[in-house]
Amino acid sequence: MGLINAVFGTDSTEPTATEIQRKYAVLLNAGPDDTPTAGNAFNYVLELDDAGFEAQLYLDGEAAQWPAEFAENPDRPYNRDWERIVQNGLLAGVCGACANAFDVVDDVENAGLNLMGDGSDHEPSLPELAEDNYEILTV
Repeated sequence: MGLINAVFGTDSTEPTATEIQRKYAVLLNAGPDDTPTAGNAFNYVLELDDAGFEAQLYLDGEAAQWPAEFAENPDRPYNRDWERIVQNGLLAGVCGACANAFDVVDDVENAGLNLMGDGSDHEPSLPELAEDNYEILTV
């Protein structure tokens, strides 16, 4: 069987799709004016994590405002989900360029969250996420 496997490519040291842990990057673009959509993204990250998948939330665009919003209004819907995401290390970071654009850099830093990039370039890098085998979900 060794020769057949070698010829037909089934004798590989590369892991199969079922052996690779699936990873998900959830890119949230919805800001505080679109709470239901943002709530979906929060739920997706938590559900994927609860099911044993690697899941990371990235705040992009208007979503860069969420740290400030939850700090100012802790009674907002989905605050419990937000707290779980932060406490469980599921928040990869906030786009620095977007945080600059929405003037929330200080809020992100005061919350102790990862401000991605130097504030001039858009983050995260989608090609890098793809190279790291993340499935990319945009919300």
